[in-house]
Amino acid sequence: MGYLKDNIRALAEAIERESVLIHRDALIDGYREIHKLSKLGVDKIIKKAAEYGGKKGARTLRDRYGVFTDRLDEALELLTIIAESSRLIDLFEYDMDEMEVYVEGSILVEAVGENPKPVCKPMAGFFKGFLSAFLDRKFDVEEVACAAQGYERCTFKIKQK
Repeated sequence: MGYLKDNIRALAEAIERESVLIHRDALIDGYREIHKLSKLGVDKIIKKAAEYGGKKGARTLRDRYGVFTDRLDEALELLTIIAESSRLIDLFEYDMDEMEVYVEGSILVEAVGENPKPVCKPMAGFFKGFLSAFLDRKFDVEEVACAAQGYERCTFKIKQK
């Protein structure tokens, strides 16, 4: 936890300087419309764009603000702050033993509602990009259960390649 305390000011400054305010309802409406095109493969493009955003955010933290770690648990602590401060989710937790991330209150679930398939692929892409770039190792992150499917929360499996 000492690592996090040492870097919290830099992280807060990065979030304040590098983030853009986007109206929540606009995001919900936009994702609802884009998700309708998922059968055409648009969801893969959105996931790739989110992955790029995660990489860019990680590099910005590391290069511009000097925030760095080589430990997955510390990177996930930073990702917890980023994810929860984004207001795109209500709760972000992780389990190092299971190599899983848990999300409650996803704005993407709110946008799509009930769905037979997971709808939070953009989050999986962001998490993958962030962890891979921040830790300078290859990770894959896939959503294995989604609240849109009726689960209590969204679950993402982390795999180091």
